[in-house]
Amino acid sequence: MNAPTSANPAGCDVELPVAGIIPFSATDWPGKLTCTIFTQGCMWTCTYCHNPTLQPITPGEHAFTAVVDLLGQRRGLIDALVISGGEPTLHHGLGNAIAATHRIGFPVGLHTCGYAPGRLDVLLEREETRPDWVGLDIKALPSDMPAVTGCSPRAATGSWQSLRLLADARDRLGLDLQVRTTIWPDSILEHHLDDVRAAVAGYGCELVVQYARGVNERGEYYANLF
Repeated sequence: MNAPTSANPAGCDVELPVAGIIPFSATDWPGKLTCTIFTQGCMWTCTYCHNPTLQPITPGEHAFTAVVDLLGQRRGLIDALVISGGEPTLHHGLGNAIAATHRIGFPVGLHTCGYAPGRLDVLLEREETRPDWVGLDIKALPSDMPAVTGCSPRAATGSWQSLRLLADARDRLGLDLQVRTTIWPDSILEHHLDDVRAAVAGYGCELVVQYARGVNERGEYYANLF
Protein backbone atom coordinates (compact mmCIF):
# COMPACT_ATOMS: atom_id res chain seq x y z
CA MET A 1 0.00 0.00 0.00
CA ASN A 2 1.36 3.40 -0.94
CA ALA A 3 1.91 6.14 1.59
CA PRO A 4 -0.81 8.84 1.59
CA THR A 5 -0.19 11.96 -0.44
CA SER A 6 -0.12 15.37 1.20
CA ALA A 7 -3.26 16.29 -0.80
CA ASN A 8 -5.29 13.61 0.94
CA PRO A 9 -3.49 12.42 4.06
CA ALA A 10 -4.96 9.40 5.82
CA GLY A 11 -4.91 11.27 9.13
CA CYS A 12 -6.57 14.49 7.93
CA ASP A 13 -9.83 13.81 9.82
CA VAL A 14 -8.26 12.48 13.02
CA GLU A 15 -8.54 14.61 16.14
CA LEU A 16 -5.97 13.24 18.56
CA PRO A 17 -3.89 15.57 20.78
CA VAL A 18 -0.37 14.31 20.08
CA ALA A 19 1.99 15.82 22.64
CA GLY A 20 5.19 14.10 21.53
CA ILE A 21 6.68 11.78 18.92
CA ILE A 22 9.59 9.33 19.15
CA PRO A 23 10.46 8.50 15.52
CA PHE A 24 12.28 5.27 16.44
CA SER A 25 11.86 3.10 19.54
CA ALA A 26 12.90 -0.45 20.40
CA THR A 27 11.27 -0.54 23.84
CA ASP A 28 7.56 0.22 23.45
CA TRP A 29 6.33 -3.02 21.83
CA PRO A 30 8.28 -6.21 22.60
CA GLY A 31 10.00 -7.46 19.47
CA LYS A 32 9.00 -4.46 17.32
CA LEU A 33 10.74 -1.33 16.13
CA THR A 34 8.17 1.43 16.38
CA CYS A 35 7.32 5.04 15.98
CA THR A 36 5.78 6.00 19.32
CA ILE A 37 3.47 8.91 19.99
CA PHE A 38 2.23 10.32 23.29
CA THR A 39 -1.25 11.72 23.70
CA GLN A 40 -2.03 14.60 26.01
CA GLY A 41 -4.29 14.04 29.00
CA CYS A 42 -4.68 11.48 31.79
CA MET A 43 -7.35 11.12 34.46
CA TRP A 44 -4.98 9.59 37.01
CA THR A 45 -2.05 11.02 38.99
CA CYS A 46 0.13 7.98 39.65
CA THR A 47 2.72 8.65 42.32
CA TYR A 48 5.60 7.47 40.11
CA CYS A 49 4.49 9.29 36.94
CA HIS A 50 7.51 10.47 34.93
CA ASN A 51 5.42 12.65 32.60
CA PRO A 52 3.07 14.78 34.73
CA THR A 53 3.03 17.42 31.98
CA LEU A 54 0.90 14.96 30.00
CA GLN A 55 -1.79 14.78 32.69
CA PRO A 56 -3.68 18.03 31.92
CA ILE A 57 -6.19 17.70 29.08
CA THR A 58 -4.83 20.33 26.69
CA PRO A 59 -4.28 20.56 22.92
CA GLY A 60 -1.40 18.53 21.56
CA GLU A 61 1.66 19.96 19.85
CA HIS A 62 1.33 17.84 16.69
CA ALA A 63 -1.50 17.02 14.28
CA PHE A 64 -2.02 13.36 13.49
CA THR A 65 -1.26 14.16 9.85
CA ALA A 66 2.36 14.67 10.96
CA VAL A 67 2.35 11.15 12.39
CA VAL A 68 0.98 9.70 9.14
CA ASP A 69 3.62 11.58 7.14
CA LEU A 70 6.37 10.28 9.41
CA LEU A 71 5.15 6.71 9.10
CA GLY A 72 5.24 7.05 5.33
CA GLN A 73 8.81 8.33 5.46
CA ARG A 74 9.95 5.47 7.71
CA ARG A 75 8.28 2.68 5.77
CA GLY A 76 10.66 -0.29 5.75
CA LEU A 77 12.56 1.07 8.78
CA ILE A 78 9.93 0.54 11.48
CA ASP A 79 7.39 -2.19 12.09
CA ALA A 80 4.49 -0.38 13.73
CA LEU A 81 3.02 2.64 15.49
CA VAL A 82 2.58 2.68 19.26
CA ILE A 83 0.07 5.11 20.80
CA SER A 84 0.95 5.91 24.40
CA GLY A 85 0.20 8.73 26.80
CA GLY A 86 -1.06 10.18 28.97
CA GLU A 87 -4.05 7.91 28.48
CA PRO A 88 -5.01 7.46 24.80
CA THR A 89 -8.50 6.03 25.48
CA LEU A 90 -9.44 9.40 26.94
CA HIS A 91 -9.85 10.68 23.37
CA HIS A 92 -12.71 9.88 21.01
CA GLY A 93 -10.37 10.27 18.02
CA LEU A 94 -8.34 7.21 19.02
CA GLY A 95 -10.38 4.79 16.92
CA ASN A 96 -9.97 6.98 13.83
CA ALA A 97 -6.23 7.19 14.46
CA ILE A 98 -5.92 3.41 14.66
CA ALA A 99 -8.02 2.96 11.53
CA ALA A 100 -6.00 5.57 9.61
CA THR A 101 -2.77 3.81 10.59
CA HIS A 102 -4.14 0.44 9.53
CA ARG A 103 -5.16 1.90 6.16
CA ILE A 104 -1.56 2.77 5.35
CA GLY A 105 -0.38 -0.70 6.29
CA PHE A 106 1.04 -0.37 9.82
CA PRO A 107 0.03 -2.42 12.88
CA VAL A 108 -0.86 -0.43 15.99
CA GLY A 109 0.17 -0.99 19.59
CA LEU A 110 -1.69 0.71 22.43
CA HIS A 111 -0.49 1.59 25.93
CA THR A 112 -3.39 2.02 28.35
CA CYS A 113 -4.18 1.88 32.03
CA GLY A 114 -7.60 0.48 31.13
CA TYR A 115 -9.50 3.13 33.06
CA ALA A 116 -12.29 3.21 30.42
CA PRO A 117 -13.34 -0.39 29.65
CA GLY A 118 -16.39 0.80 27.71
CA ARG A 119 -14.22 2.72 25.26
CA LEU A 120 -11.86 -0.22 24.89
CA ASP A 121 -14.82 -2.45 24.15
CA VAL A 122 -15.87 -0.14 21.30
CA LEU A 123 -12.36 -0.20 19.83
CA LEU A 124 -12.28 -3.99 19.95
CA GLU A 125 -15.61 -4.39 18.13
CA ARG A 126 -14.26 -3.51 14.68
CA GLU A 127 -11.12 -4.84 13.04
CA GLU A 128 -10.14 -1.45 11.65
CA THR A 129 -10.14 0.22 15.09
CA ARG A 130 -8.83 -2.78 17.02
CA PRO A 131 -5.18 -2.42 18.15
CA ASP A 132 -2.94 -5.33 17.22
CA TRP A 133 -1.12 -5.30 20.55
CA VAL A 134 -2.05 -3.81 23.92
CA GLY A 135 0.23 -3.09 26.85
CA LEU A 136 -2.15 -2.90 29.83
CA ASP A 137 -0.85 -1.24 32.99
CA ILE A 138 -2.47 -2.83 36.01
CA LYS A 139 -1.58 -0.28 38.65
CA ALA A 140 -2.68 -2.24 41.73
CA LEU A 141 -5.42 -4.32 43.26
CA PRO A 142 -8.74 -2.41 43.22
CA SER A 143 -8.50 -1.76 46.95
CA ASP A 144 -5.04 -0.17 46.51
CA MET A 145 -5.75 1.79 43.34
CA PRO A 146 -6.87 5.09 44.96
CA ALA A 147 -3.61 5.32 46.94
CA VAL A 148 -1.47 4.63 43.86
CA THR A 149 -3.33 6.53 41.14
CA GLY A 150 -5.54 9.08 42.93
CA CYS A 151 -8.64 7.56 41.33
CA SER A 152 -11.98 7.11 43.07
CA PRO A 153 -12.92 3.74 44.58
CA ARG A 154 -15.60 3.40 41.90
CA ALA A 155 -13.06 3.93 39.10
CA ALA A 156 -10.61 1.49 40.67
CA THR A 157 -12.28 -1.53 39.09
CA GLY A 158 -11.91 -0.19 35.53
CA SER A 159 -8.49 -1.69 34.82
CA TRP A 160 -9.62 -5.12 35.88
CA GLN A 161 -12.74 -4.90 33.72
CA SER A 162 -10.46 -3.93 30.84
CA LEU A 163 -8.25 -6.92 31.56
CA ARG A 164 -11.27 -9.21 31.24
CA LEU A 165 -12.22 -7.61 27.90
CA LEU A 166 -8.69 -7.78 26.54
CA ALA A 167 -8.13 -11.36 27.65
CA ASP A 168 -11.35 -12.30 25.88
CA ALA A 169 -10.19 -10.48 22.72
CA ARG A 170 -6.88 -12.33 22.94
CA ASP A 171 -8.69 -15.68 23.06
CA ARG A 172 -11.35 -14.92 20.43
CA LEU A 173 -9.59 -12.52 18.08
CA GLY A 174 -5.87 -13.17 18.49
CA LEU A 175 -5.11 -9.84 20.14
CA ASP A 176 -1.53 -9.68 21.40
CA LEU A 177 -1.63 -8.67 25.07
CA GLN A 178 0.96 -7.78 27.69
CA VAL A 179 -0.05 -7.02 31.30
CA ARG A 180 2.43 -5.14 33.45
CA THR A 181 2.72 -3.28 36.71
CA THR A 182 5.24 -0.88 38.26
CA ILE A 183 6.55 -1.22 41.80
CA TRP A 184 9.05 0.52 44.07
CA PRO A 185 10.65 -0.68 47.33
CA ASP A 186 8.34 -1.08 50.33
CA SER A 187 5.30 0.07 48.34
CA ILE A 188 1.75 -1.23 48.55
CA LEU A 189 2.37 -2.79 45.17
CA GLU A 190 5.46 -4.62 46.34
CA HIS A 191 3.69 -5.96 49.44
CA HIS A 192 0.71 -7.17 47.39
CA LEU A 193 2.63 -8.23 44.28
CA ASP A 194 1.91 -11.95 44.72
CA ASP A 195 -1.82 -11.20 44.95
CA VAL A 196 -1.71 -9.04 41.81
CA ARG A 197 0.28 -11.70 39.96
CA ALA A 198 -2.22 -14.40 40.98
CA ALA A 199 -5.21 -12.27 39.96
CA VAL A 200 -3.67 -11.55 36.55
CA ALA A 201 -2.86 -15.25 36.10
CA GLY A 202 -6.55 -15.94 36.56
CA TYR A 203 -7.05 -14.32 33.15
CA GLY A 204 -4.35 -16.48 31.57
CA CYS A 205 -1.73 -13.70 31.59
CA GLU A 206 1.76 -13.46 33.00
CA LEU A 207 2.43 -10.23 34.88
CA VAL A 208 5.46 -8.26 33.71
CA VAL A 209 6.97 -6.35 36.65
CA GLN A 210 8.69 -3.01 36.05
CA TYR A 211 10.67 -1.17 38.70
CA ALA A 212 10.23 2.56 39.08
CA ARG A 213 13.51 4.44 38.85
CA GLY A 214 14.38 7.80 40.31
CA VAL A 215 11.66 7.71 42.98
CA ASN A 216 11.70 8.29 46.72
CA GLU A 217 10.31 5.98 49.42
CA ARG A 218 6.77 7.21 48.62
CA GLY A 219 7.18 6.38 44.96
CA GLU A 220 7.33 10.05 43.92
CA TYR A 221 9.54 10.76 40.95
CA TYR A 222 12.39 12.99 42.17
CA ALA A 223 12.37 15.21 39.09
CA ASN A 224 8.75 16.20 39.83
CA LEU A 225 9.59 17.47 43.32
CA PHE A 226 11.84 20.34 42.27
